[in-house]
Amino acid sequence: MRALRTLVSALCILAGALMVVAWAASSAAVRAVEDGSALSGLTRAAFSVPSVVESISTRAKEQVIGTIEDSGVNPAAVGIEDTVRTAVDDAVRSDEFEQAVAAAAEDADDQFVVALTDPDREAAPLVLAVNVSGVVNARIDEIPAVGAVAPDLSLPPAEFEVVDAATFETVRSTYGVMTWLAAWGLWVGLALLAIGMLVTHRRRWFVAKALLAIGVLTFGFGIVVRFVDPDAVLAVLPGGDEGTLGALWASVVTEEAAPAIAQRSLLIGAVALVGAAIAAALGKAARRR
Repeated sequence: MRALRTLVSALCILAGALMVVAWAASSAAVRAVEDGSALSGLTRAAFSVPSVVESISTRAKEQVIGTIEDSGVNPAAVGIEDTVRTAVDDAVRSDEFEQAVAAAAEDADDQFVVALTDPDREAAPLVLAVNVSGVVNARIDEIPAVGAVAPDLSLPPAEFEVVDAATFETVRSTYGVMTWLAAWGLWVGLALLAIGMLVTHRRRWFVAKALLAIGVLTFGFGIVVRFVDPDAVLAVLPGGDEGTLGALWASVVTEEAAPAIAQRSLLIGAVALVGAAIAAALGKAARRR
């Protein structure tokens, strides 16, 4: 009977510690989504893909040439088409345009949360629209002899796909679980630990063992997020980057969001490990009495 109680207690400690880790990770990830850092990281990652930049540049060049033609100037006839196309391409690849992309992501963080949580949203990719007019006009104005005569252009926003439809649907379903864990994971974990304490026959060491399990798992998770390359983590997750956990990891644990998630996990883990050491010392002292 003692062996059974020990086994049940150990399983409760493990399950409770895992729930606490899940709560710590989920609450930090949910906060990263809500404050926009996750979307900002996703956007920067998408914009860093050469094919995405090339697609935006191609569309922008056609829009600029078309807009100039609509104003009554034929760029090819006056010999400025190649110059304008080069200027637009340089504008799209400039630091100013990247800053415009980041600003667009910051403005869209509320929409990102709505897209993740709206139960009636049809399956569709996550698309971000970026205002290109200001950056393109500024670059064209710098062209000698062209900037002075070229009209100010009012271009439609450049849209690019941040997350494809299938991946985003996977993230949406998993995000619902994360919001639940962020709200209730800690309490479920503590309840499991309480059950483990009730059934064990060695209560003197229970708190130390529970805190040790929480500390090791949480601290270990923080180290993984902080120091391990995300692609390496994706390689060991079930299903890789196409699996549920992989899609969520790639979409939430971004360059901007990872430090906050790691900091929270490392702090909780460190506190739990210190608490485990104190509890073990108190248990040892009580045994000597």
